[in-house]
Amino acid sequence: MGLTRLIIQLWLPTFIIIFGLIEALIIPLLKGNRRLFRRISVKIMIGITTLFMLLAFGELASGPIIYEIPGLFGNGIFFKIDYLNYVLMVFAGIMFLVVSFSSSVDVKAIGRERSFYFFFVITYISTLGTLMAGDLLSFFLFFEIMTFSTYALLTHRRGPQVIAAGNTYIYMGIMGGLSILSGILLLSAYTQSYEWTNLAEKFSEMNYVKYVIAAFFIGGFGIKAGMVPFHFWVPKIYLEAPFSVNALSSGILMKVGAYGILRMVSSIYSSSASNITADSIIWLTSKNIGAFVIWLGIITMIIGVFMALLQGNIKLMLAYHSISQMGYVIMGIGVAAYLGYKGPMGFAGSLYHMVNHGLFKALLFLAAASVFARTKELNMYHLGGLWKKMPITAFLALIGVMGITGVPLFNGFASKSILHHAIVEAYEYGHPSFWFAEMLFMLVSAGTVCSFIKFYRYIFLGKNKTHSEVSGDLPRLSFSMGLLAIFIVIIGVRPSLFLDYLIIPGLQSFTYDPVFINQYIVGLNFWDIADLVSFVIIYILGFAMFYIGQKFHLFQMHLPKWMSAEKYFYEPLENFCENFPNYCVQRYESKMIFGDVYIYSVLLTIIMILLVVSRLFV
Repeated sequence: MGLTRLIIQLWLPTFIIIFGLIEALIIPLLKGNRRLFRRISVKIMIGITTLFMLLAFGELASGPIIYEIPGLFGNGIFFKIDYLNYVLMVFAGIMFLVVSFSSSVDVKAIGRERSFYFFFVITYISTLGTLMAGDLLSFFLFFEIMTFSTYALLTHRRGPQVIAAGNTYIYMGIMGGLSILSGILLLSAYTQSYEWTNLAEKFSEMNYVKYVIAAFFIGGFGIKAGMVPFHFWVPKIYLEAPFSVNALSSGILMKVGAYGILRMVSSIYSSSASNITADSIIWLTSKNIGAFVIWLGIITMIIGVFMALLQGNIKLMLAYHSISQMGYVIMGIGVAAYLGYKGPMGFAGSLYHMVNHGLFKALLFLAAASVFARTKELNMYHLGGLWKKMPITAFLALIGVMGITGVPLFNGFASKSILHHAIVEAYEYGHPSFWFAEMLFMLVSAGTVCSFIKFYRYIFLGKNKTHSEVSGDLPRLSFSMGLLAIFIVIIGVRPSLFLDYLIIPGLQSFTYDPVFINQYIVGLNFWDIADLVSFVIIYILGFAMFYIGQKFHLFQMHLPKWMSAEKYFYEPLENFCENFPNYCVQRYESKMIFGDVYIYSVLLTIIMILLVVSRLFV
């Protein structure tokens, strides 16, 4: 136990990274009949590192755990574990472990197992490295590694369509990385700081540059989080990626982008503890950024759920719901920034919903994987009646549906209730216009209910429309879904456990008003009659939407091309990247080449003349 504590106190990040790298190096060496050993070794590595992260919980009580590796990459690497990233680190370990049990189904169907697990491990290491990073340069390093290793996983199926979708992902990933790097360079130039540290006092004395820095960070992190208008890469790549990678990406990888925004507003743009009740000028920058982020979140929620309602393809529907649910998270982060030291409800709701969304969305993607494995069909309108042939999948998928639609006693109800309280506080303590944001929040929640009534109705209920004989549930996928379902139910039945032991200590470690935390969050009643009434209203609206949509065939609508965000953001970027080098060659390089030839000819002629003249005078 002494060695365990020593590793946690002194070497935990190094232990995780080195252990993971050793595993990544071993994977290519395990060939042929050693596949089983490879799969087991990956699970053991993830399980052991997750166990050590869990054991670090006791050390957090005395303050953040700080590690530093001096001299590495010049400036050294700085790691810091606090309650915010600790929650997501442990959750990442759980998600990677659960997905590793189901990934063999995809790998068996596609092949190239060594390649898959190599990049799977690299993605795991880089995800944890990104979360642990205590300075922005280390964060950027691991964030970029994660982007490229995730690309390898998402495009594992190969083929022209997959590569084309992968190009969209990697273009947007590079653009997001460059945006974050620009923010880091500007921040360091004006504040001489690369750390996640409170800079509200400095920003209060600065001009528009503080908003430019925020725009770079929000844009870069927002791309990874699937935020509108940068969301279009999500459905495009999810349609072509393996189901297990979709579960992993939606479950935890997209959360890293949201984590970056939350870390930015709760650290860089927040005030120090000594100014927690300071004049509002200190918090003005955070307030302005927060108002903008709230509406970005609301717009992301609306567009995501609207597009999900129009989808018949299961993958596309779940992909758009990942965008919509990330809108909830972004909205909560916006409230945290907007209300400043009175914003802990937004912080709590966004962090809570990151975990909850990861659980039920991963379960739903694995349920879709199970359905596709047995039917080879992704169009939900061509399915039906599968609860008879796949009862375990149908039951576990129903738990996921209950979670995402916010049914009481399932995990989504807890985090959505907190987020609802947060947006109410935004107009009670802030501007009355956020009352409209609350109404839109309720409408989007009803749209989510409608969408998953459609999902469950067309896939598992009614008559079976498939011509193939469905042979039953898949044990490995059912096992992974069962683990996720257990977490969904535990959190749903005892929502205060997660709040009391992880989120509230995290709130108290940041510069939020302790009086506000104790009054509104400590001892929060999740079974308040107002929240239960809101749930009933949302479900009634959801059923009404489903009835109207089905009766008037609204779910089969197709949007015109001009409404595509890809048309206005990605296509111009792609054209620029393809045409700019050619333009440079045609406009400048060709002239430089001809210029060089001209200069060379003139010089050669002069030299020849000088040689002839010199011979005449010899």
